[in-house]
Amino acid sequence: MNANKDERLKARSQDFHLFHALMMLSMTMLFLPVIGTSKQNIPRLQLTYKDLLLSNSCIPFLGSSEGLDFQTLLLDEERGRLLLGAKDHIFLLSLVDINKNFKKIYWPAAKERVELCKLAGKDANTECANFIRVLQPYNKTHIYVCGTGAFHPICGYIDLGVYKEDIIFKLDTHNLESGRLKCPFDPLQPFASVLADENLYSGTAYDFLGKETAFTRSLGPPNNHHYIRTDISEYYWLNGAKFIGTFPIPDTYNPDDDKIYFFFRESSQEGSTSDKTIISRVGRVCKEYLCFEDQ
Repeated sequence: MNANKDERLKARSQDFHLFHALMMLSMTMLFLPVIGTSKQNIPRLQLTYKDLLLSNSCIPFLGSSEGLDFQTLLLDEERGRLLLGAKDHIFLLSLVDINKNFKKIYWPAAKERVELCKLAGKDANTECANFIRVLQPYNKTHIYVCGTGAFHPICGYIDLGVYKEDIIFKLDTHNLESGRLKCPFDPLQPFASVLADENLYSGTAYDFLGKETAFTRSLGPPNNHHYIRTDISEYYWLNGAKFIGTFPIPDTYNPDDDKIYFFFRESSQEGSTSDKTIISRVGRVCKEYLCFEDQ
């Protein structure tokens, strides 16, 4: 028992040092000044979609004849599958052949929500639909999924079965719930989310116009559901944040000290009010305790 514990601590120590080395490198790169000519922005290699097809380096997915707008994906290496979130659809593909025996779930927005979305002046094709923005592994048998729901975010669970051989791919329509503060209203709104220890951490806009943003923690184990968000205070926490990504990263040898890191951009709060400088930031949210740090 002690030997196994020592091995786990040793492995965690190695992961901890690796994560911190990567974080120090990323923070150094983040604050390096951008100096040079426009030539630095020219890619060394350019390949068109046609070039990729001709070189057999690209296999197109042929199952989207409707011209769907793909928003997110989730790789399930253990089962050898790939989930794709699109407009009104979720696809389940095989990593061996993405065009063979794929499955799909049709999950459109409610008709009344689509009509209200149109009345609000939104585009019927590019905005008033259920664009899938969240696909996160909830446990060994279910995926947590959220869509914009025609500017009325909605979430639910997809059943994948217990075993790799199971062919189950079904949305539980009887346990749908609000996706507000978990998923953005707008299909084009930048946001980030990650699910860790059955808790969903999100950085997203929480209003219809997409101007107010927040960090949130929702879901949680069945016997320990807690909903937490940053305070509503103008320019105190976030100022028009545009989220890029979020990742769980070990902070010390103790798992209870682990943090969720958010990478985002926001308008500068320093200096003159007329200054529109955009600053890259890293936010850190505690997993076990209620805290937030912004750098």
